[in-house]
Amino acid sequence: MSLTGHAWTLSAFARRWLRPPIPPPSEDWAGVVEDPLRGPLRLTGRLSRVDSPEGLVVLLHGLGGCADSSYLVAGAEACIAAGLSCLRLNLRGADRRGGDVYHAGLTADLRAAATSEVARSHQRIWAIGYSMGGHIALRMAVEDEEVPVRALAAICPPVDLYATARMLDSPSRWPYRTYLLHQLSEIYSAVASRYPDGPSVEEVAAVRSFLEFDGLVIAPRYGFRDARDYYRQASVGPLLSRLRVPSLLVATTEDPMVPAESLEKALEEPSEKLQVAWSSRGGHLAFPRSPEVCQGGGEPLESQIVEWLRQH
Repeated sequence: MSLTGHAWTLSAFARRWLRPPIPPPSEDWAGVVEDPLRGPLRLTGRLSRVDSPEGLVVLLHGLGGCADSSYLVAGAEACIAAGLSCLRLNLRGADRRGGDVYHAGLTADLRAAATSEVARSHQRIWAIGYSMGGHIALRMAVEDEEVPVRALAAICPPVDLYATARMLDSPSRWPYRTYLLHQLSEIYSAVASRYPDGPSVEEVAAVRSFLEFDGLVIAPRYGFRDARDYYRQASVGPLLSRLRVPSLLVATTEDPMVPAESLEKALEEPSEKLQVAWSSRGGHLAFPRSPEVCQGGGEPLESQIVEWLRQH
């Protein structure tokens, strides 16, 4: 991978930080997910309704993100412009209120949102996941339980969690690693104040790699032997042939956070339900203004994705 992917990724982040998009009108949303160990956990999000909607799109953020992440706001704007209601979901703990910590293979939160009362009031439900959120959406679509969405889109999903962790833990990826680990430490600090049975806040704040964080926090919380066991059991890559609903995977060969070769390997035995759209330009969650990835291009990425979902 050249430096181009870094340039796309960092410049997009800078634009979002310097000029964050204005979120569309929305209201607070709250739901409940049942956890085997901790019982009922509260989920939150932002719900945007439109008059006489065709359906509802559940939007999932990436690692360290939340319902207010700028890329989710862009996705919400595209949904509303297409006449669709949308729910920008906070995965457990993402709202920094101490609900719990999430992980890349945990589909219960998305499933709870997609079967909630507000979802049941819509005839059609879709999902769009960004980065880790895309992985979660794909993971839900290969499970044995009924899939509560008609179709889904995953943007830059890390389908091989170990390969992605190794890339992010490499010396050249320290800006991404430092930022994301800070966000995860922030989430964990709020959780530790409510559930003080895990490692100390100081221990987690001192973590310097994803392998270390996932081994210290995620593995013991969710019953994995260690970080590598979590990556092995949770990664959706080997399971993509089992997809049960139409799915769109959007990626770029220049992504500096998700190894393109890990995606290519996972797609060696593709499902007939999976459409893959590669862009030769772009970075992680960063694409040209009108990439030609689906619907022939000419529109912003999110608009193309929403139209793809409506056709499926």
